[in-house]
Amino acid sequence: MSSSIGALIVLQGVMLLPAHAASTVKTGQRVLMIEMTPALCSIQPTRARMRQCLEGYSLTVSGLDMGYGERCGVGSEPRLTPLQLKVVNRVMPDTTVRSQAWQRYGACSPLSAASYFRQITNYAGALKLPNELNTGNSYTVSKARFISQMTRLNSGMPASGIDLICQAGNRRQSILTDIHVCYDGSDFGKCYQVVNNCGSKFIISGGN
Repeated sequence: MSSSIGALIVLQGVMLLPAHAASTVKTGQRVLMIEMTPALCSIQPTRARMRQCLEGYSLTVSGLDMGYGERCGVGSEPRLTPLQLKVVNRVMPDTTVRSQAWQRYGACSPLSAASYFRQITNYAGALKLPNELNTGNSYTVSKARFISQMTRLNSGMPASGIDLICQAGNRRQSILTDIHVCYDGSDFGKCYQVVNNCGSKFIISGGN
C-alpha cells in the first residue's frame, strides 16, 4: 500500500535543512527534501510551536535544491497567489520554512517564486511513500526494506536516488528525520552527494 506525499500530509496534516545535510553538486540535479515531522518536533523542542507540530503533520517538505547554488535571496520573500499558497500549505505549512527554502535555493534559480513552489508541489504530489509513515506509531525498520519499498512504489527510482538522514534519539537510536529524493529534470536520478547516516536499521517516529 502507498499514498502520495500530498495525501499523507493532508491526512495528518520546517525548519531549515540540518547543517550537516548534503548539498547538490551536479548542475541540473534537483533534490526534494522531506522531513519526518513527528521526529523533528520531538528531537528539537524549539519547533514545538510550528504549525506542523501543533497540527500533527506526519510529513512536510523543507525545500527543493535546484542545483544553482545557495543563499542567493537573503531578505527576499516569495510572493504567491492565495490559491497557490493554499496548495503549497499542504506540504509546507510554515511561513518561515517557505521563506528559508526560497532564500536558500529558489532565488538562486532562474525560476519565479510561483514556478519554484509549483515544482515542489508537483514533485511532492507525484511521489509515493510507504503508508507505514502515516500510522502515528513508532517502530524500527530495516533500511534495505525501506529503500526497496520506495523503489517499488516509484517507477524508475534507483536505490541510489534516495538519501536517508537520521539523528540520535534519547537512547542513541538512529531516528529517521529526513528523506532526500534526487531527480534529473522530471525523472528520478542518482544522488551525487549523500549523508546516508542511518545504519542498517532506524526508527520511524510517529510521535508516540
